[in-house]
Amino acid sequence: MLRQVLIALCLIAVPFGALADEHRGSPREAQAMVERAVALYDAEGMQAFREFSKSASSDFQDRDLYLFIIDQAGFMAAHALFPDAVGQSAINARDPEGKYYVREMLERATESGVWIDYVFNDPLLGFPVPKSAWVVRHDGFLFACGIYAGELGV
Repeated sequence: MLRQVLIALCLIAVPFGALADEHRGSPREAQAMVERAVALYDAEGMQAFREFSKSASSDFQDRDLYLFIIDQAGFMAAHALFPDAVGQSAINARDPEGKYYVREMLERATESGVWIDYVFNDPLLGFPVPKSAWVVRHDGFLFACGIYAGELGV
């Protein structure tokens, strides 16, 4: 129910076309960002985590897309948008609907990747909206990047 209310509020609060497609990342772009991050991690190991958490890094933060990495215990290992979150536990993070989305990521993530839906604060709008994060389990970490303003519908 809350999800439908949030979607309705988004439609009312943002005039049609106000956030055109060029301001939003696509599902393919989110998946590509995760793929680039995994490749950099494979090449540089843990050194890559510094690059991932640079707030000025255009490779891992683009419009409303940003990379975040969670370790198998639920701690934030890297975050392109919120580098101050690195080292903090996210295991008990809940969205406005009460969903423990990090726990779901830890339970459902695979090496081939999975989409996880939850509600999170949209960096362009400044309030919570539906988000779908592409999450890939790799070498004991969850590499993730999400898209905002709706579910994938696939």
